[in-house]
Amino acid sequence: MVVSETMLWLLLALAFVLPPIGAIILRLLQNRIGGAGVAAGAGLLLLIAAVALLTIARSALPPLRIGDLTLLPAWSPPVAKAVDTGVAPDLPTVTPPPALPTLPPRPTLTPTLTATPEPTATPEPTPTLEPTPEPTPTPEPPAAGPRRYTVQAGDTLRAIAERFGVTIEAILQANNLTPAQGDNLRVGQELVIP
Repeated sequence: MVVSETMLWLLLALAFVLPPIGAIILRLLQNRIGGAGVAAGAGLLLLIAAVALLTIARSALPPLRIGDLTLLPAWSPPVAKAVDTGVAPDLPTVTPPPALPTLPPRPTLTPTLTATPEPTATPEPTPTLEPTPEPTPTPEPPAAGPRRYTVQAGDTLRAIAERFGVTIEAILQANNLTPAQGDNLRVGQELVIP
């Protein structure tokens, strides 16, 4: 079967353009036609695309051109081998497409090996054992007297105790506070830190 150029464009549109556009339309109509309608529509789109591709594959095609650009050269399907009956079959003659120009081969680079000097062995230094001096204990700074701290926004008694390295109970005793009062600190309240 010989296909005209217009028919070839139509078959290509049915095979390659219709399925994605149809899928979008089916997706938009999904609420109206339901799941069964979407499945039937998708099956129909697949069938149309398959028929269009089979028609293209089994037909003699004219060259497909846009201006001077040939998108698809003329093509005809392969002919099945006939059994020799002694009568020559009446087959159409097909002219092969013009030969494409060939490019000259690319030049190849051959790597040259250069000798790298071998590393010379350097003797390892022999370890000498030296006695390590005993660390001398540093005297602790004298304990400072009680400090005052003004409560800031977001402070908790636990955070203040950790910041100054004292216990929560020590802060409560130094300020004559109950645990309930320690849980309800006010911004600007001054605490004695022992």
